[in-house]
Amino acid sequence: MKIYLYRLSETSMQNAAALATPSLPHYLRIAETLCQTLASGALRPGDRLISARKLAQREQVSLPTALEALRCLEAKGLIVARPRSGYFVPQVSNSDLRLLIRTNSRPASRPLPVTMAGLARSLFSSADTRLIPLGAALPDPTWLPTTTLQRALQTVGRRLQGHGQTYSMPPGRAELRAQIAARASQWGGQFGPEDVVVTAGATQAVRLALRAVCKPGDVVAIERPAYFGTLLLLEDLGLKALEVSTDPHYGMVPDAMAAALAKHKPKAVLASPTVQNPLGACMPVEHKRALVALLEQAGVPLIEDDVYGYLAGESLRPPACKAFDSSGNVLYCSSVSKTLAPGWRIGWIAPGRFYEQVLKARLAGDWAGVPLLEAALSEILGSGDYDRHLRRLKSRIHAAVLAVMATGRGQLSRRRQSDNAQPRFLLWVELPLQINAMEVYRRALALGIGVSPGQLFTPQADLLNYLRLNCANDPTPRLLGAVGQIGEICCELMRQAQSID
Repeated sequence: MKIYLYRLSETSMQNAAALATPSLPHYLRIAETLCQTLASGALRPGDRLISARKLAQREQVSLPTALEALRCLEAKGLIVARPRSGYFVPQVSNSDLRLLIRTNSRPASRPLPVTMAGLARSLFSSADTRLIPLGAALPDPTWLPTTTLQRALQTVGRRLQGHGQTYSMPPGRAELRAQIAARASQWGGQFGPEDVVVTAGATQAVRLALRAVCKPGDVVAIERPAYFGTLLLLEDLGLKALEVSTDPHYGMVPDAMAAALAKHKPKAVLASPTVQNPLGACMPVEHKRALVALLEQAGVPLIEDDVYGYLAGESLRPPACKAFDSSGNVLYCSSVSKTLAPGWRIGWIAPGRFYEQVLKARLAGDWAGVPLLEAALSEILGSGDYDRHLRRLKSRIHAAVLAVMATGRGQLSRRRQSDNAQPRFLLWVELPLQINAMEVYRRALALGIGVSPGQLFTPQADLLNYLRLNCANDPTPRLLGAVGQIGEICCELMRQAQSID
């Protein structure tokens, strides 16, 4: 497998210099030192960096802190990770690889009503399962562990017999809730089986959370750009969206969040701090801790959407915000839709101090679960099959993202230099201002290619020159050829715009 790497660039060094601020957290202080080492030329392209364990010993910090410092540099494109080998100085120019992943840092200055359903309906009505799937954020069906899923269903089917065909009553099967809580404890999740409510996917979990803490007309702070499913939920529940600036590497900007709290006093914050959709941004651990403390002090609940969390990190995933929640102010939502079985529609919520409100809302709505699927998922989580599948899936996604980036670098990225975020599932691509992503969507659709235009990811329906690409697909010649066709569409639209000018 060919791996494409990055080289230290002038822009990257400017970003590295920006790390040098007073009273840095330990991991940023260490990252700054490593940046200075890279800038000195002491390490050549292809050289291996100090290991995380030795770095922790040298700096007298914990191993997670050392790893966070290395991941900080990796997110900036200054170093690259090789599985089971460590971190290395890149070998190829950023200009050869870049996909522009900026996000507009000028959200609306006030809360907005959300009216996304019309646009979403017009786009989704054109969806076709035969499209080359660069639009919908789903893993390649051939990457799902079909044999494992079927074996688990057969095993629990024999055990449950007729009981597997009845209802699973809220809060869900006890053994599944125990598995969910046990896995969360590995990243610091502070909740037990009795604190979990099983749901029909993460979307229902987020809906229940919003119903528990908000009423129609309330303001909810969200990321800009935000997952369009979030916007559809806000519209359906009659809630207003307050966009908060989001860094393409580190997620929601803390200062912007503090300013939004002071000025607009939202009733809740809804965010995806670990692998944000559509950016792929991952909030550093210190930022997560600070966000939880900020919202706890303000008395504003955090609804944490963590569906991609287990696709981040190496052997261990980074902690969710819920790990730092000591007061029950974080309503933690997740599912297996992006990692194991989208069609099973199993999610969960650990709603903290809002448990009774969430359980009441669950009972009042679509309350019945599917015992056969819940028992089968418990079987897979407890057997180790899920962890083995995750390791394969993360490796495949990483390679696929790099392949898409390499294919698109000559046509999708002919603008100014930009940083590269850590590749995770999705790519957020900035096109030249002259190109309207809706026109790219329409022309791609005519060629049998699905993409998601930027207008879907903001209540302002701007972000007109952005595309989201789903890269969690086998990078076959057909799929990479579709990426090239999107590039050709962009080039043609650019030529047309220049001829008019």
